[in-house]
Amino acid sequence: MKTVQPVIFSLVISLLLTGCSRSDAPEIMEFSGRTMGTWYTVKVAEFPATADPQVIAGVIEAELDNVNDKMSTYKPDSELSRFNRAPVGEPFSVSADTFEVLSRSLEIWRMSQGAFDVTIGPLVNLWGFGPDGRPEKVPSAKAMKQAWDRVGSDGLLLHMDDQQLVKRKDLYVDLSAIAKGYAVDRVAEALEDAGIRRYLVEVGGEIRAGNSKAQNVSWQVAVEEPVSDRRQIHKIIKLDNAAMATSGDYRNYFEANGKRYSHTIDPRNGQPIDHTLVSASVIMPSCADADAWATAFMVLGPELGMQVAEANNLAVYMILKQDQGFRTTYSRAFERYLQVTP
Repeated sequence: MKTVQPVIFSLVISLLLTGCSRSDAPEIMEFSGRTMGTWYTVKVAEFPATADPQVIAGVIEAELDNVNDKMSTYKPDSELSRFNRAPVGEPFSVSADTFEVLSRSLEIWRMSQGAFDVTIGPLVNLWGFGPDGRPEKVPSAKAMKQAWDRVGSDGLLLHMDDQQLVKRKDLYVDLSAIAKGYAVDRVAEALEDAGIRRYLVEVGGEIRAGNSKAQNVSWQVAVEEPVSDRRQIHKIIKLDNAAMATSGDYRNYFEANGKRYSHTIDPRNGQPIDHTLVSASVIMPSCADADAWATAFMVLGPELGMQVAEANNLAVYMILKQDQGFRTTYSRAFERYLQVTP
């Protein structure tokens, strides 16, 4: 059996670090480091003269640590880990951040026809893609049934008046498909509070941009070619005052008995996805929403996914595998992002 791991989780977007070759390109101040098991990069153009870079660096780190401390399943003392250990039926108070992320998650679960489900954790762990360990073999039918019985966002109740959660059954909540995007949003909002308007924030491949890098000079990011043996640009996207997230199954998977099993698990049947869609990029105002929807589209697949995108006016760009190479398709709402500023 062959196990393939991503270098940094399932990072599927590369930043174009130059972005512009014009002589009037602004000087960029960069902050970077590790967070949430991956890397983050923050680029700022037109750094305010009144701002202190050390203070901004501290603000960035604080926002990232805040999200990780609350929503990590790898930290046993995180808010989410403690909720996962809480008894069924017992109200559990959470922070405004965690409550907001769970509220958004349930909304997208409903809109995506169950394709995005934060209670997928037991199946993710069973298949070996969670904090419990690496895949060793295909789970048995009995183990699958036991895990699947613990899945379903309809078993999660949110009390809006007092920000409490209640499990109606033995659930395990995993926010890994939305928390990084939410962390990006928190950093972006903190930068704006500090008077920074021209910025690009990236955490593990999830991106949010503020105002353009300079007048008539957009930030440019790239969707990767969905291949596991090299890093190659597939498409350049201009991104101003928007967020983009990409999900793909071409780096995080394992092989057993000659079959490849994706890390993306379909919560509707408990199985790894098995269709021609290998990468889905979504652009929205919120990176948290884009992050969640990118996962949802990977589960929905190309046909139903595009139907859902058009019905909800969502900007999605899909890469599909063929016998020879790839082909692309995108929703009407995505068209305007394909015109890149020279």
